[in-house]
Amino acid sequence: MPSRQAKLQFYADECFPITSVTFLKSLGYSVIHAYDIKFVRKSDPKHLLKSKELNRVLLTTDRDFLYYSEANLANHPGVIVISSGSVTAPKVNTVCSKLFQKLSSDLVKSSLVRSSSEKMVKFKDGEKVLERKL
Repeated sequence: MPSRQAKLQFYADECFPITSVTFLKSLGYSVIHAYDIKFVRKSDPKHLLKSKELNRVLLTTDRDFLYYSEANLANHPGVIVISSGSVTAPKVNTVCSKLFQKLSSDLVKSSLVRSSSEKMVKFKDGEKVLERKL
């Protein structure tokens, strides 16, 4: 497992499939699900704060987070919105498998990253700063 993978730690909100968390853990990633810490039925801003408190990148399939591309994510580990066209675990796992090969702390820190199976787009301070094919 590449060292850059080991450095990133993730917090999955309640919208992220639990079976996808299990899949990512099987690949060696450190992932905590909202259900693991009984942090459910919370607002999006509370999940943002929880991921910052845990110092973990927020993983979600909740497209509402795309509206937070202008949110102040300074000193936040980052947010990744998986847009798989479906929230079923196999679709989410496919996107994660492609995306996570390209991830680094520098890429996600203080940013919102939106990813589909074809591409990822990074937003920082409301501006699109990177678009890359997967």
